[in-house]
Amino acid sequence: MQSRWTVATLLAISTSGVAACSAVTPSPTGAPSVAASPNGESARPSIPPPSSTPPIPSNVPAPSFPEGDLRAEIDVVSVDPALTHPILEFASDGEAILFSSARAEDTGPDGAPDLWRILPPREEAELLWRNPERNHSIVKITGDLGLIAFVEMPLTGERAWNLWLLPRGAQEAIPLDSHPGDDDVSSLVPSVAVYENTVVWTAFDRGRAGAVSQLRIARAPGWEPQTIDELIADEAEFWLPSLRGSTLAYTEVHYSPDRSTDERQVWLTSTAPDAERRRLDTTGRATMPIVVEDAVLWKEADRGFSMFNWGRMFRYDLRTDTVSRLPAAPQRYVNYPSAGHRFVAWWGADSFRLGVYDLLMDEPRLVAANSLESQGSEFRPHLAGDLLVWRHVVAFDPDDPGELRYAFLPPLREPR
Repeated sequence: MQSRWTVATLLAISTSGVAACSAVTPSPTGAPSVAASPNGESARPSIPPPSSTPPIPSNVPAPSFPEGDLRAEIDVVSVDPALTHPILEFASDGEAILFSSARAEDTGPDGAPDLWRILPPREEAELLWRNPERNHSIVKITGDLGLIAFVEMPLTGERAWNLWLLPRGAQEAIPLDSHPGDDDVSSLVPSVAVYENTVVWTAFDRGRAGAVSQLRIARAPGWEPQTIDELIADEAEFWLPSLRGSTLAYTEVHYSPDRSTDERQVWLTSTAPDAERRRLDTTGRATMPIVVEDAVLWKEADRGFSMFNWGRMFRYDLRTDTVSRLPAAPQRYVNYPSAGHRFVAWWGADSFRLGVYDLLMDEPRLVAANSLESQGSEFRPHLAGDLLVWRHVVAFDPDDPGELRYAFLPPLREPR
């Protein structure tokens, strides 16, 4: 059980951005690795060695940090693994840590079926949604201050997934979408964005003339799903929406006839009906957009690499209509960005260090750093609001379950 969940945990870390897709994991040197195919159907991640910083004895003086180092301004808290293990997917919703786990005693032998929450600073895990399918797993979670969307699926190989929405304070989850089960419809799970009272997702479904890729939306209070746009799946796909207020950004991937090459485009629009849209990138390699105040950020992998591979970050300034490179120090390559009120986070190819980007100060800031001797690594950070959560793992220790760590980052404006 221990070894199986050690592997499952790392796989969840690797695939969380687009669960069950072709997430590509970092090499310790930070050089990108090649994905199997542009659409990710057959690619599977290889897991790099993770690690952790040993506790500092009480008689050792607290470390001093260089000016501007974020570690001097935050408290990093470790979650007791007994509250989460064995854990699969996790995310921040701005006030709570959301995660799926097999910690319930009646969980199936391979599943992580249930949705849990830890609301800091309370040190307890609350069961939010109990899955009646005990050998299913929740493989994707996203939320905004208590509004939570998640995807769960069986582990028996059939083409199936279910997208659920748990409104704030609700006891029952609402089914939003599901895979039709058709053999010719991609079984890759939806990518989802949630903000305030809106959820937007991308999904594959059957169409009148074959499989289609859809961009869909549902709003409170009725949560009635509607299709914003639709593409012929053999030709193009929607991916990775991002929401901020009514502003919506997303990725369109257009394929060559033999699908050997693709062009990735970032588009900006509004959730208002019949809103116009505009393309922001010019390179054809832009993906994983993140909407922040007055800007849209995205990642670009090097030419010839999968869109789920490591890349560099760019910023489109909505005030000046200009594109610039966004520094990602201490990282050279990053993946799966997320953003809160003031900061942007990403998973770094160098797992020994964890940094974020401060939009207020317009500079990178350091959150955690490990020495090579410590064998400590920081994986798959996720940021919403001011709450950053990530996975800390000790390399080559089969008895160590790893742990979630979190920190509340400095707010955009000091409270009055």
